[in-house]
Amino acid sequence: MEKNPNPPPYPSSNPVPYPAQPVTYQPQPGPVPVVYPPQPTQNIPMTSAAAAPVILPTSAPAPAMQVVMVSPAPRLADVPGQMKCPHCQQQIVTETTYVNGLLTWSICGVLGILMIWPCCVIPFFVDACKDVEHRCPNCKNVLHLYKRM
Repeated sequence: MEKNPNPPPYPSSNPVPYPAQPVTYQPQPGPVPVVYPPQPTQNIPMTSAAAAPVILPTSAPAPAMQVVMVSPAPRLADVPGQMKCPHCQQQIVTETTYVNGLLTWSICGVLGILMIWPCCVIPFFVDACKDVEHRCPNCKNVLHLYKRM
């Protein structure tokens, strides 16, 4: 069974060709050149003890820019993180300890309200329910408290 390459016949016998619509384009404005005013010259008179004539340059060099690098604080979560201790100024990896927080007490309270008394103490034994306290191993100061709730 071979396919016919011609399209199937349509019900109207003489098709009406539609005239092509002319397309008009509007010219777009080109880039506008930016002209900056010239920098003013600085003539700073200098006085000296000998009162000798001093020749100053017509334009002073631009002051050197100081680059300040600001690094964001590390995002400490429930795993130990590497950071610089703000107290002892040492590069350290934090020690983590788990402390009871709002989530632990909330789960305990919900289980108590639902009258599931034996299960009320479970959140106090699960580390995933507790807050995480990050300490410096050198100076033992608390650096961050990651709260789960």
